[in-house]
Amino acid sequence: MKTQNKVQLIGYLGIDPIIRKFPSGNVKATLRLATDKYRKDNDGNVQHIVMWHNVIAWGDIAEKIENDFIKGSHVMVQGELVHSTYEDLTGHIRFVSEIKAETLLNLDR
Repeated sequence: MKTQNKVQLIGYLGIDPIIRKFPSGNVKATLRLATDKYRKDNDGNVQHIVMWHNVIAWGDIAEKIENDFIKGSHVMVQGELVHSTYEDLTGHIRFVSEIKAETLLNLDR
């Protein structure tokens, strides 16, 4: 295997998942996942750093999220990193990075 695009994160949901159902029957879930790390600054004080991640899920995975995940859930996500761009209402180009979930586990259960 020459290349691989795989991400695995374990963290906590910052909000309840947002579920969208499309007329085509497809379902999309959007989640905000918080992970954290600790490091020492130049003075030796421990700094707590929270990183926020955007996670999207489609189809069967998204439907499962609707019933099993809430704000504060301890979650493991595996998937691929996806980058996209869009133009906002003011004409500025915005860049978005998301994890497209292939596996989602609720570690609270």
